[in-house]
Amino acid sequence: MEFGKLGSWAFIIGLVIAVAFGLFSTVGSTTIWVLAVLGLIVGLLNVTHSEAHMYLIASIAFLLSANSLTMIMSSMSEVLKNVVTFVAPGAAIVALRALYDIAKAK
Repeated sequence: MEFGKLGSWAFIIGLVIAVAFGLFSTVGSTTIWVLAVLGLIVGLLNVTHSEAHMYLIASIAFLLSANSLTMIMSSMSEVLKNVVTFVAPGAAIVALRALYDIAKAK
């Protein structure tokens, strides 16, 4: 399996796990670690250089709005927390890669 497909599958699996475990409130430390690792895989393998800008903007928008949505939609708070746990590591990796590219270009 090529790395691009691995990143795509990590994204799909991460979202499914985040939503499913959030709906059934069975989140434990293992789930959090799995979501974080899948988020790292997505950030490393699934986001190309040309997609980094859009991915970071979308990630920032989602991460900022998730806090407000959690307060408004308390029934969905666990799902949103799980998706944040999944998205944040990928956004951090893509942001670090972008910072490295900027520093390298100077």
